Amino acid sequence: MWLRALLTVALRAPGPALLITSAVGWTTLAWLLADDGHDHSRSRFATIWVVMIVAMAPPLLVREVGRLWRASLRRLRHVTVVSFICGYVGVWLLAGVPLALLSGWFSASAERVALAAVLVALWHCTPARQRWLNACHRAPTLRVFGMPALGDSLRYGVATGSACVATCGPAMLLVLLVGRHHLGAMTIAMLWVTVERYAPPRRPRWRMPFLADRSFDWPDLAVATRAPL
Repeated sequence: MWLRALLTVALRAPGPALLITSAVGWTTLAWLLADDGHDHSRSRFATIWVVMIVAMAPPLLVREVGRLWRASLRRLRHVTVVSFICGYVGVWLLAGVPLALLSGWFSASAERVALAAVLVALWHCTPARQRWLNACHRAPTLRVFGMPALGDSLRYGVATGSACVATCGPAMLLVLLVGRHHLGAMTIAMLWVTVERYAPPRRPRWRMPFLADRSFDWPDLAVATRAPL
């Protein structure tokens, strides 16, 4: 049942456009990493970081973008979606700066990489992370006319992006530390965060990830995208 619900949502506008965008991002990323060589400049990191966002973000935003698409006035539909995406991507672009600095420090030795893995694993067990993950489900009231609609969409994107950075940013740090296995690590991270993203909210408490409360309500995804404002 959950697979049919997920496919139903993914194949409804603008789901296909988001999935195509993600596929283009993954293809571009694979090409960039295959031609990696020994170029570790800041400009190359910035390019790869932007492409990583293009690859990973669209499947995570099917619910939010779908909500905006169906709830906005037809003449403002594309503009409100772009406003949301600008807010969301802007947060992730800013997050790339500290993540780049941290990845440079942690990658200096195997001991630091191990420390990063322990800290990220600990963060995934905390109640604080679950609170941020629950925040990804919040659907604020959005106005539909004029500039207030664009402002609300922009704030919605910033809020969603902030919650995503808090929940997934540490995992992305590990992805940046794996070196030649970057693409494989990204794939695993993508599957992990997608399952978490569309799982229903849970009570914040200390827990081992996926070892408790496994009752994922996937049909909730379809309901959420059809819910009126």
